[in-house]
Amino acid sequence: MRTNINLASQKYEDVRQFYLRWWTATALLSVLAVALALLVYVNYFSTRRSAGRIAALRTEVNGLERQKSELLAVQNSPENHDVNEQKDFWNDQIYLRSLSWTQLLTDLEKIMPQRAYLEAVQPSLTPDYRLKLDMIIAGESHENGLELIRKMEKSERFKSPGIKTEGPVSQHGKPTVWKFQVETYYTSPAPSHTAAGGTKEGF
Repeated sequence: MRTNINLASQKYEDVRQFYLRWWTATALLSVLAVALALLVYVNYFSTRRSAGRIAALRTEVNGLERQKSELLAVQNSPENHDVNEQKDFWNDQIYLRSLSWTQLLTDLEKIMPQRAYLEAVQPSLTPDYRLKLDMIIAGESHENGLELIRKMEKSERFKSPGIKTEGPVSQHGKPTVWKFQVETYYTSPAPSHTAAGGTKEGF
């Protein structure tokens, strides 16, 4: 009886298939390495260009800040004090004259509670050129003031409204009324001109 004995110390392997897979994997890894190297290269030079642009912009901003400081120093010098006061005064007057009283009263009419009315209004400018209104509102009850504030908060024209003082006021021979001192900021629409090219409405 014959017995076949395998004297090889390892199992038989297809060497050609092994090397084919090995070269394929090596080629794929090489392509991936090249792609990553190109990506790093592009990112590196892109970062350098961005850094250079940022540095140039910072230099430009610093130059503008120096010019601003120099101009402010000249503007705020003691010899220009009177000129600055006149300039600020006339700028405020021009800005206030852009207020359309017709538009303001129309906006107030839209949100004024029933049995309440405007007694007085005083516009003024804040240091940051916001138009502030100090108004005296008269109504028949405390609820009139609260209703007006609620409507102002929903309006596009009136901002940050609030009641500074309030209380009933007795009138000789007339019913008692509630008076409210209301403070609010007002966003005036763009000034309009008359059809004939007239002047802007102001006060």
